[in-house]
Amino acid sequence: MKQDIFKAFERILKDIIPSDVLYVLKQKYETDQTYEFILVIQEKDQELFKNKKNEGFLEAITNICNSEISIFSKKIIIDLEVLELHV
Repeated sequence: MKQDIFKAFERILKDIIPSDVLYVLKQKYETDQTYEFILVIQEKDQELFKNKKNEGFLEAITNICNSEISIFSKKIIIDLEVLELHV
């Protein structure tokens, strides 16, 4: 995966996701048609990224990145992983 695509996507997330939300973004792989990422979040923030009432951040971010005006040349796919912390 080209590093500039990853950096651009990282900047988009930094601008959209609230600063108090901890997350880790990792490159998964690149195919002929997609750039795939893994986004790891804490369990307490899961509702923000994906909820049943509306699309949540994850779907909104993906829709923006895959729109006709997108800067990306390939489709963006984000796999969400939730880190469960047991204290």
